[in-house]
Amino acid sequence: MALLAPACAPSGPTIRLADGQRASTRGEADVAGVSTTVIEMGDFFFKPTVLRGRPGQRLTVTLSNQGNSLHDFSIPAQHIDANVEAGTPVTVTVTFPQKGAVTFECRYHLLQNMRGELVTGGG
Repeated sequence: MALLAPACAPSGPTIRLADGQRASTRGEADVAGVSTTVIEMGDFFFKPTVLRGRPGQRLTVTLSNQGNSLHDFSIPAQHIDANVEAGTPVTVTVTFPQKGAVTFECRYHLLQNMRGELVTGGG
């Protein structure tokens, strides 16, 4: 008898985001005061998972899909929804909230906890 693992299993350890949802964790980055950064996308995570910035800070993010699947970077409240194919970087500009956190996610891999967040200050 052969046992098959799910093709879209969650990817490693998870954390709980400010909105209560789970996210596959791949670290944090303090981006306060910088204007650009890179988020690596894999199967099925964002690296870093949490970005810490200043209230109202705008940040240009290059999304680099290092995985095998098509991924998405979505922040509905900011009207951001970008497909990111493997090996084809995409650039978006995000805005940190005045306080608290804003979640970003891959709409295609929500069941695999492919989410992260933009956090203002100490979270």
